[in-house]
Amino acid sequence: MGYPVAMTRVLILVAALLGVTVLVFWLSSGNSQVFGTSQSHASFLYSVVLLITVMSSVIMRWRGSLSSAALYGAIWVLVFFTLVAGYSYRQDFAELWSRVKGEVNPAMAMQRSPTEIALRKASDGHFYADVQVNGKEIRMLADTGASSVVLSEADARAIGIDPDNLAYNLIVSTANGEANAAPIELDEIRIGSIVRHNVKAAVSRNLSGSLLGMSFFSTLSHVEMNHDELVLAD
Repeated sequence: MGYPVAMTRVLILVAALLGVTVLVFWLSSGNSQVFGTSQSHASFLYSVVLLITVMSSVIMRWRGSLSSAALYGAIWVLVFFTLVAGYSYRQDFAELWSRVKGEVNPAMAMQRSPTEIALRKASDGHFYADVQVNGKEIRMLADTGASSVVLSEADARAIGIDPDNLAYNLIVSTANGEANAAPIELDEIRIGSIVRHNVKAAVSRNLSGSLLGMSFFSTLSHVEMNHDELVLAD
């Protein structure tokens, strides 16, 4: 009775190895877009070898029924294909997740490419951005009508600037008109992958919230407003 069972196990192992071999040749033949580099191919082939080793050990040492072995083998294959599919569509999943986060928090920058981000329009019809200013996160209204990045007194204090020690001898333009302000320079502004250093800015006592203005936008290669999105390119 042991011989037919052993032979059946060997046949199951051979079938599994053939299936994995066919998969390897298909993925390596250029008919699949799963991998983009030779390093990715090498990593995948290493994973296949590891999978074959584990499957061989499990099948040959299995002491349960053959139907259970077949069931668990099918589950392994399903998990393997799911992982491969998930890896191949990782960029699509990342973009989908980015869109979901953008809907939940419109001020969070959605990374569209290594050099491009997008902001979703908020429910009040404006665009906001969660901006890292000198290492501190500040929510700003994206205002292309503002001549400069302008901080409110509260946000200035949050990044270590004392508004009481500034000279308010500057007039800045905003979407709501002109305002008295004190000129400053910000060491760093960061939104997603876009980073700018030594940005001209100002502090105004007339603002309840900070503005992301043209002293930042003018440094970008592309700024485009599309209905419900504001696209910024480095």
